Amino acid sequence: MKQRLTNIALSASIAATYMKAKLRQTLVATAGVAFGITVFIFMVSFIQGTNEYTQDVVFQQSPHLRMYNEVQIADQSLLDRRFPGVINQVHHQKPKDILLNLKDANQVLGELRADPRVQAASGAITTQVFFRLGSSSLNGKINGVDLKREDQLFNLSSKVIEGSYEEVNVKTNSILMGVGLAKRLNVTTGDQTLITTEKGGNFPVIVAGIFKTGLTDIDKQQCYASIKTVQKLLGVPASYLTEIKVKLFDKELAPEMSGQWQARYHYQGSDWKKDNASLLEGDVLRRMIVYGVAGTILLVAGFGIFNILTMMIYEKMKEIAILKATGFSDSDVRGIFLTQALVIGAAGAVMGLVFGFLISYAVSKVPFNSDVMITLDHLPVSFKPVYYITGFTFGILTTALSGYLPSRKAAKMDPISILRG
Repeated sequence: MKQRLTNIALSASIAATYMKAKLRQTLVATAGVAFGITVFIFMVSFIQGTNEYTQDVVFQQSPHLRMYNEVQIADQSLLDRRFPGVINQVHHQKPKDILLNLKDANQVLGELRADPRVQAASGAITTQVFFRLGSSSLNGKINGVDLKREDQLFNLSSKVIEGSYEEVNVKTNSILMGVGLAKRLNVTTGDQTLITTEKGGNFPVIVAGIFKTGLTDIDKQQCYASIKTVQKLLGVPASYLTEIKVKLFDKELAPEMSGQWQARYHYQGSDWKKDNASLLEGDVLRRMIVYGVAGTILLVAGFGIFNILTMMIYEKMKEIAILKATGFSDSDVRGIFLTQALVIGAAGAVMGLVFGFLISYAVSKVPFNSDVMITLDHLPVSFKPVYYITGFTFGILTTALSGYLPSRKAAKMDPISILRG
């Protein structure tokens, strides 16, 4: 064991001597690895930080799972029931004649809130309306909600930029309006506007507050009101609800729980993964691009190490022959050149991690003001340790593979043929 450690120390000493002899090439190879890791750390930190911020904004406005009724085509037509066992073709089949309200919604809400996995649950009525603007009208949507529980789900009160959030619960026929819609209608807090329902009824409402979520589609179309106000607007009973929104302590349980609750309560349902599938797929694509770019840079650096070690082997052929003739084994010679590659990789990786962190930290302090992203005051950067562990591991593996082939070639050299010339 002691002899083995001595041989390793001697091989490392020889490797250090060779690197000093080729100091410029060694520094260039180290800089290549450092540059690759720096780019990887910065890109993945910045892009993932942006992805996480975007997801946070979206998820703040969407529940982990929701249940609702939707228009459906009947499973069997009248012809299917009249002539069973026969292939019947019916074109333009009409949907089932059902109400979109949820049966026993208040009882279901009580059961869901008692579930220990549920953080918050709220019922809602969502309806399309038209906002009158002179002789024209604008499409919009009103969400009738329990404002206290809606605030638990989405922290809606923090997004109110004008007016009062609480006033909507107190003042009759008052609404919270999205900032984009308010600009289109040219209204502000305290103004009255006229709403036309899908059935043609007109209903005056007062703008009690204006909110801004940072999501253009929501801010240009949606309003919030109390459940009672929207029930009055639609002329429906107090038990009428069209949607149940749920926030879980662990959102990863949403797909499983959504399926269970749909089967139990006979509602339609969806979860955050289905509702945001395009966003999540875009996140995966951007991550693949980051890893691809950084991997390409590290491969280029690996080729540099490969070339340096290969040239060094050709220049040191006689010295390698002498080492083997004096008792150095194949593994000892292989270790000399592999050690050089690992030292270059480790030094470059550490430098890359440091520079990557410093650049990422500097970028995270850059002020960023946006009329859309109102909650963003600096560029978003993620500093998760997994990125640094991945970068360091990737750098070591790349350089180790780059150094393995030259070191293997050096170990296979025949000292007698070399010394003979």
